[in-house]
Amino acid sequence: MVPTTVFTPLEYGCVGYSEEDAIARFGADNVEVFHQYFKPLEWRIVGSRSKVPACYVKLIVNRADDERVVGFHFCGPNAGETTQGVATAMRCSATKCDFDNTVGIHPTSAEVFTTLTVTKRSGESAETKGC
Repeated sequence: MVPTTVFTPLEYGCVGYSEEDAIARFGADNVEVFHQYFKPLEWRIVGSRSKVPACYVKLIVNRADDERVVGFHFCGPNAGETTQGVATAMRCSATKCDFDNTVGIHPTSAEVFTTLTVTKRSGESAETKGC
């Protein structure tokens, strides 16, 4: 539960379990991984020509404990700022439902965590489907 950020040109932030450690701790059947690739809106405005999303987010939840969030990973701009807020939420035992019921501030990269619907288990594409 120690929030960590690596301040490289594309920041990485995390708190809680990695996906592998969560599976080892809670069992594969009890772990759900919500994830998404995306391109931040501010990168679209400045005319980035790359069609490949450069950012990735992941929320790891314990299905057996009311989908309590047990892991957070974010590779993208302002990851440090986002990680700090999510660390507080996780310390307060936030669930996936709490994230879903939070109004995302648009346009920020952090809002992605309020709209995650694709799970690794589903096999669906984690590519962003809109703005």
